[in-house]
Amino acid sequence: MRGDYMKTILKIIVAAIGAVITLNGAALFFVSNVNLGNFLSIGLGAVIILIALLFNKLAQWLKILLLSGIGVAVVLSSILIADGKNDTVTYSEDAIIVLGAAVHGKTPSRTLRYRLKKAVEYHEQNPDAIIIVSGGQGAQEDISEAEAMKIYLIENGVASDKIIKEDKSTSTTENFAFSKEILDKTFDNDYAVAFVTNEYHILRASLCAKRAGLENTTHLHSNTTLSYLISGTLRECLAVVKYIIFK
Repeated sequence: MRGDYMKTILKIIVAAIGAVITLNGAALFFVSNVNLGNFLSIGLGAVIILIALLFNKLAQWLKILLLSGIGVAVVLSSILIADGKNDTVTYSEDAIIVLGAAVHGKTPSRTLRYRLKKAVEYHEQNPDAIIIVSGGQGAQEDISEAEAMKIYLIENGVASDKIIKEDKSTSTTENFAFSKEILDKTFDNDYAVAFVTNEYHILRASLCAKRAGLENTTHLHSNTTLSYLISGTLRECLAVVKYIIFK
């Protein structure tokens, strides 16, 4: 009896976790631009609910498949977050690249504002470094991410002549490739560059920077709020796998 009671409690707890993740993914559609991460959150939550309520009725191969998939996602997500929190900036770099994120109309999303706050903090310690704001205009954005970032930085005390816009990129790979073109024209000699992005994005961003030919790079992470962490990290897991397979 006690064993059955504990199993019931465990099922309820696991199902509740799945429900929270599903509702979080659904809620993001109302407060952020539509992206794959939102769908992945809903899907993960639904799978967890399925496992909790129907575990004994599922075929053995399906149990293994579902649990293995969740396990891989948890491990990879943990690696991305842990690795990304180890900042390497020296505050002596010649430039810093702020990688773009969603803009709601003309307003930087919460994720992008956190990156920009880190850029402002960096600027306060290294005011001589130029700041490249990198990001084009998405389908749900009234202005480019670069323009929104420049406005934010100026409003927060950064001189406009310290900011250079890169407003054509649509991916992390292009962020660095197009930013490098600007840096090569700006500096005659070798230069050091830092970049700022969310902790879960640091690993792939570092790989993209190296592919673009930016060898002397450091990074600074911005934290992600819990409400965006699951969707952002799940999407990044797929992006990392895609990058590795198709690089």
